[in-house]
Amino acid sequence: MTTPATIYDVDAIYVDRNALLIRDAATLLNRELTPETIARLVRRAIGNQADLFPIRALRRVYERVLPQIFEPDAAIRARVEGLRPNVATITLGEYHQFLDASERRIAFPEVAAVILTKAYGEDILNEPYAAAALLLKKIFDTVGEEGNG
Repeated sequence: MTTPATIYDVDAIYVDRNALLIRDAATLLNRELTPETIARLVRRAIGNQADLFPIRALRRVYERVLPQIFEPDAAIRARVEGLRPNVATITLGEYHQFLDASERRIAFPEVAAVILTKAYGEDILNEPYAAAALLLKKIFDTVGEEGNG
């Protein structure tokens, strides 16, 4: 076991944005976010770098890492911008399931992956989780623009 550093630079942490793909999120985040789930996510995203930080750095490390897992960067935003969802096969029942799960504070319900797959195809599940909220918003915006059609 390594001894944690006494001087540390959380800005130097490399975060693997692909540590949590949409495909994985449907399983891992299909519940309320707990401290254990957050710890697993951080460990996946930074790997053995976690062994270098003392426990007192927990908050600073998490504040650095979690936004990079959950929030899209410019590259993800650009990639999502170029996509057009096909909403023709998404059902009202799936939308209601999504709303119900959101109301129960489920971070990423399985139905979200179903909706994303129907709208963008199976390959969308290989995108970083940080893209999920933007992709879902695009779907619901498209539905709103098309009206009751």
